Amino acid sequence: MKLSVLSNWMLCLSVIVLTGCTSSEKAEYMTELNSNWFIQSAEQVPVTGAELSKSAYNSDSWVKGDIPATVMTILRENGEYDDLFMGDNIDRVDDTRFKQPWWYRKTFEVKNFDKQATYQLRFEGLNYKANIWLNGHQLGEAAVIEGPFSRWTFDASDYLVPGINVIAVEIIPPVKGDLTIGFVDWNPAAPDQNMGLWRGVELIKSGAVSIESPFVSAKLDENQANHAELTVTALVTNHSESPQKVTVEAFIEEIGKVAKQVELKAGESKDIAITSKDAPLLKVENAKLWWPNNLGDPYLYAMTVSTKINGQVSQEINTRFGIRQIEEYWNEQGHKGWKVNGKPLTIKGAGWVDDMFLADSEDKVRAQVEYVKHMNLNCIRLEGFWGRDKTIYDAADENGLLIMIGWSCHWEWEPYCGRPETDFMAITGKDEIERHALSYRDQVLYLRNHPSVFLWVFGSDKLPVPELEAKLNDYITTVDDSRPILAACKYQDFGTDHYNHSVVSGSTGVKMLGPYGYVPPVYWYIDTIAGGAYGFNTETGPGPQVPPVESIKKMIPADKLWPINDTWNFHCGRHQFGSLDRYLNSFNKRYGGATSLEEFAFKSQVSNYEAIRPMFEAFQSNKFEATGVIQWMLNSAWPEMFWQLYDYYLLPNGAFYGTKKACAPLNAVYNYKDKNIYWVNDYNTTHSNHSISIEVYDINSKLLFAEKVMVDMDAHNSGLAFEMPEIEGLSTAYFINLELYNESGKLIADNFYWLSTKADEMLFEETTWVYTPPKDYANLQLLNSLPEVNVNAQWTQHKDANYTYFECQLENKSDQIAFFIETAVLDKATNEVIVPVFWDDNYISIMPNETKIVTARIANELMPESVEYRIDGWNIK
Repeated sequence: MKLSVLSNWMLCLSVIVLTGCTSSEKAEYMTELNSNWFIQSAEQVPVTGAELSKSAYNSDSWVKGDIPATVMTILRENGEYDDLFMGDNIDRVDDTRFKQPWWYRKTFEVKNFDKQATYQLRFEGLNYKANIWLNGHQLGEAAVIEGPFSRWTFDASDYLVPGINVIAVEIIPPVKGDLTIGFVDWNPAAPDQNMGLWRGVELIKSGAVSIESPFVSAKLDENQANHAELTVTALVTNHSESPQKVTVEAFIEEIGKVAKQVELKAGESKDIAITSKDAPLLKVENAKLWWPNNLGDPYLYAMTVSTKINGQVSQEINTRFGIRQIEEYWNEQGHKGWKVNGKPLTIKGAGWVDDMFLADSEDKVRAQVEYVKHMNLNCIRLEGFWGRDKTIYDAADENGLLIMIGWSCHWEWEPYCGRPETDFMAITGKDEIERHALSYRDQVLYLRNHPSVFLWVFGSDKLPVPELEAKLNDYITTVDDSRPILAACKYQDFGTDHYNHSVVSGSTGVKMLGPYGYVPPVYWYIDTIAGGAYGFNTETGPGPQVPPVESIKKMIPADKLWPINDTWNFHCGRHQFGSLDRYLNSFNKRYGGATSLEEFAFKSQVSNYEAIRPMFEAFQSNKFEATGVIQWMLNSAWPEMFWQLYDYYLLPNGAFYGTKKACAPLNAVYNYKDKNIYWVNDYNTTHSNHSISIEVYDINSKLLFAEKVMVDMDAHNSGLAFEMPEIEGLSTAYFINLELYNESGKLIADNFYWLSTKADEMLFEETTWVYTPPKDYANLQLLNSLPEVNVNAQWTQHKDANYTYFECQLENKSDQIAFFIETAVLDKATNEVIVPVFWDDNYISIMPNETKIVTARIANELMPESVEYRIDGWNIK
């Protein structure tokens, strides 16, 4: 067989070209081979790959589907395994048929076949092993083709024919002990273990010299941050049997054309860098920088990169890049933080997970990324190399969201990876270390041109063994030295003297000490030993986020809806997180027990909001001792009750709007520890002559205290705005309403709190990695005595080319607070909330005799023939 070989830093696995490309590439030189595949269980296929990969074989009776798709995804799309997410149906799936190989087969036509061209066949990702055939010839065998994050590229020039061609891929599923794609205690595992072609397949055509993985890195001037020195890098391969003089050329819109001539040996492949020494144009004055959300425009430049031989284009790629610089720093307390374009920022993020069958549509991925931006977050953590294509990375680039990315803790714990546990990740042994280091580099090459990716992470809970860490450092910095590297997301195992102090890189500088279960609002301000607001907390959160009732009914059978039972628990997490018990214990004591499903679901949104908001606010108002926090999690791989700011069906919950409120770039917040009022400014500019209105109401909506204070809000900082006095006449449950006005007197942020004179108390001496148990509870049960009020809602709507916009004017003419009002737009035919939906605010409270306006937008293609409107609230008639 004829296979391309990368020299220099290929080292081993010489049968495979490990290559990378960027997204948004034009298709002239690349053809996606993702449609019209057929799959079949190997036990139903009596012939070999050589026969299957010939046009004479007829696979029309097989199951048809498009890729990227796992075996089970294609089967589900063909009508098998209906209603898997209802109750415990997924636990009833017989997985016997997935413990053996499956075949993927595709016929495709090559038009205008060029005998002088180089044709490469690239598999972006498969799971777990494979034998690969093309037109009767075996390109790759399972002894080599192993691992979900390797990318496999074959020189197919000698095997392609004009007209019809056939690919046959035998996918061999992972077995216990294989380091496969993994979900941990977040949700059940897919019955097929995600076997299949989970990323796409491409046919790449070029001349003698191909170009891949174009990448632009930037070094900013310390004195003038918008002056940037760029380096354009691309992986260039000479596929011919003779040396080639090659011109690598890049045309950057708004900057110009740069080029460099190099000579490549026969079969040689290497990164070619064009620097400002080669092309002075790469010293860019007044560069348009790429900024994270709320700090500026995430500007993207368009670029065309090509290789030319004797003036003729051999291959060309169109792509985009952002000019930005990432740096890490250490604060005075010894915690790690990050700067973008020379400016420190507080990381505000959440943990992403793909659909459990890796079947997210592009539209669903983009909607979720837009949700992240809408919540004022600036970061997504991927515990794993998620995404069946580059949609999430493209969308993050466009929306100014940082991505931290690396291997999952699935490879660190015996119940998941099936390997004995040690103090290190389970990748051991010379050959395995080499294979996984190469696969990580594959992912770096695949993603390095995305400005959103700001951090390469090796381990989650554990470090890689020193030999692997050293090799990863070497392999990664060879192809990308522009980003920081984090060896693991944890420094200390809670309650032990084991520290993730690497002999290669030292302290990780970050923490992962919990909690993952419910804790009350004050926890984030007073904890100093675990998850509280100091350092960078790489994953944490206040536990369950029960979804609204509409989504509960989609996963719990009608006869199991109430009271809470084992079927509910099945839709929680796993192991330590397999029930709502800890949450319910606090919920019932703080709010009072619910007597119906509807009451519990709605009150849970109140609890979700109240629990998540102070986590982000504590980190926000404690800059720079606190450098960042990642909510565990952002979304869910299937319908569940745990760890989600919106649910599997894209319906936001109370935590969604609590997060949005807490992460507002300019804000006034209540500190649950000292009971004072603070200001927060995320922007890189100072905001002076602002004012904060502070109002305190008792449970009867009587105004007990009112004050207005002036504040100057320094750039990217936080500070004390007002020391609250002792207030007489407070009821056990009471309210604080904060409003922030700019220098012109315009309201720019508000924040409404329901509080108790009875404090939540914590048993810190009993803290575990799961959570800190409560000693005593705040008493908010007087909320149940709020009198009912009438709120008048007036709705209007209009549309433009892309969206329909809704405005809801809510008027409270009573002398009572209208508490926690939800607004919703429903499909009249189904009576379901239309999602994704982007409200500027929701779950709001309205003061006596006050009117508020909230607005929403919904994409026009999602709009039904007619809609209905709904408002609901704690004490709405």
